[in-house]
Amino acid sequence: MPTAAATKTIPQTTQNIEAKPNAFRSDFNKKSFQFSHNLVGHRLFSLPRLAELAKTLLADTTTRSVRWQAGGAPVDAGWAVPLNEKVESVNEAISNLAESGSWVLLYSVQRDPEYRALLDQLMSEILSDTGCRREDVTWEDAYIFLASPNAVTPYHIDHEATFLFQVHGNRTANIWDANDRSVLQEKEIEKYYAGDLNAAKYTVEKQAKATVYALNQGTGVHHPSKAPHAFKNGDIYSIALGIHFCVRECDQQAATYQMNYLLRRVGLKPTPPGKSAWRDKLKMSIIGMFADKNPKTKHDMLRSGFKKLTIPLRAVMK
Repeated sequence: MPTAAATKTIPQTTQNIEAKPNAFRSDFNKKSFQFSHNLVGHRLFSLPRLAELAKTLLADTTTRSVRWQAGGAPVDAGWAVPLNEKVESVNEAISNLAESGSWVLLYSVQRDPEYRALLDQLMSEILSDTGCRREDVTWEDAYIFLASPNAVTPYHIDHEATFLFQVHGNRTANIWDANDRSVLQEKEIEKYYAGDLNAAKYTVEKQAKATVYALNQGTGVHHPSKAPHAFKNGDIYSIALGIHFCVRECDQQAATYQMNYLLRRVGLKPTPPGKSAWRDKLKMSIIGMFADKNPKTKHDMLRSGFKKLTIPLRAVMK
């Protein structure tokens, strides 16, 4: 069975990301790009340590922190992927990752202090390399994605800007341009921000427009907010760390899309974000009036205003 490289501990002072000149600053949250890192062999990514982490996360019943499912889904499956019925527990899925035919997603791993320290270090580097200001980051998180050989991560979009670090194994990353409306339609984005996480649909015709990256351990890729993406594992198991975070400008755009969704539902043809500053501002202010002032989760921050606004609107429409 393939094994990870000998484990090591990376001191806090070590620079983990090898930033390409200009790409991090000029392309951040606009275009996808590849980079290098030195997390290979880090002890936090050994299978025994990850199984321990999964146990810790599962013990926290206040939130859903672990998801493990079958790895053989097609690229167009969205998140409607069934549980792997052949594997009885997440511990078995992780410990036998080379043969279990699964993928395992560990959410918000920073609740473990050791992973919190790593997230803090990587975020500091990312902000420094990209020039993104700390005050413009509204939410941040770290997740770890483990997958058996040849497993597929279906086509989907995320609100967050993401830096994905391939720590073990190899994968092929397909990433599309979030601004190409022949790939990602306005209606799909509106539905996504209204709560349909499977709103973005893959078609064979879109494949030719993907930028394809060969990710080997020690490399990583950045995909901007809303950029559609899908992954396919190679012939050994994969371990990847994702650092993803929300940026205030994208949050404001999300509110505009939410209002556009409602306007479209009543038969209007709303103006896309960025086409009219005063319309965007009005839409954002309406959603903002209903939004939680002190949100405790990303979902509350992103969708609480829309959710509260739709309650009286549903009553009126009935």
